Amino acid sequence: MRRESAELTHAVVRTALAPVRASSEVRAEQVTQEVLGAVLEILERRGDWARIRGEDGYEGWVNMGGLLACSRERAEAWWDDAGGQPALVLDAAVLDDAGRPVARLPWGARVAAVGASAVLPDGRCGRLTQGRWVAWAELGERFPQSGAAVTATAREWLGVPYLWGGRTRWGADCSGFVQAVYRVHGFLLPRDSREQAEVGQPIDIGSGLEALQPGDLLFFRAVDSVRVVHVAMSLGGAAILHAAQANGFVREDDLQRDSELERSLTERFVGARRLFR
Repeated sequence: MRRESAELTHAVVRTALAPVRASSEVRAEQVTQEVLGAVLEILERRGDWARIRGEDGYEGWVNMGGLLACSRERAEAWWDDAGGQPALVLDAAVLDDAGRPVARLPWGARVAAVGASAVLPDGRCGRLTQGRWVAWAELGERFPQSGAAVTATAREWLGVPYLWGGRTRWGADCSGFVQAVYRVHGFLLPRDSREQAEVGQPIDIGSGLEALQPGDLLFFRAVDSVRVVHVAMSLGGAAILHAAQANGFVREDDLQRDSELERSLTERFVGARRLFR
C-alpha cells in the first residue's frame, strides 16, 4: 500500500497483531488488540503513537509502527491495490517461494487473496498454508447465523490461554473470545462484556436455566458491585463455554456443578441475551 501525504485520517494494521493500550507508552495496559488488515480511524497523533477507534468503536493507543496511515477510502478497500479479494484468516502462515515464513497470522486477520496466495497490507506476499482462510464473500455460507453453528465455532477455541485484552486464539479474555467467535458469523459485537450485555434480546429464565439455548450469552457482575465484568456462551441449559482467568484458558463449565468458580458464577449471574431469532 502506498503512503499518502494528506488526509491520513485512517490506518490499516500491517502487523499480525497491534496491541491497543490505555495510554501512549509501551508499558501501558493492553486493553484490546487489532489484527492485520483491520481498518482504524485515527483520532489523535502523539509522536509515534496514534489514538484510534476500531471497527467495534473501541478506542485506545497504538504505536504507528504497526500501522499504515491512509485515507478512509483507501483503508476500506486496501486489497484493491493488491489486485485481490478480501479474505479472512483463521490462523495460518504465509510462506514465500522458498518456504520461509513471511508472517504468522491470527484468527480474524484479513488479507488480499490472489489465487492461493495472500498479499498483506504492506505488500508482503506468499502462499497461505498451515491453517484456514475464507473469502469474505463466503463467510455467510461457511459461518451461518445459528446458535448451533456459533457454538461449534466456539469449541474450536477450547484450550486457548486467557489473556487480558486478547481477542485471538493466541490468547483471549472473556469478551474478546465472544466477540471474535460471533464476528465470523456476521455479528460485530462491542468489545467489553458490559456493552455486550445490551445487545440482542433479554431472555426470561424465571423458570430456570433450561430456557437457555446454544449461543445465548450469559452475563455476570463483579463480586463487590452490580457492574457486568464477565460473559460466557451457553452450550444449552447450564453448560457454558468461556474464557475465565480463574481457569487460565477457554473451557467448559456448568452452572449446576459445585466447584468454587461455578458457585461464584451462579451467585453473580445477572441475565442472558439472545442474538438469534
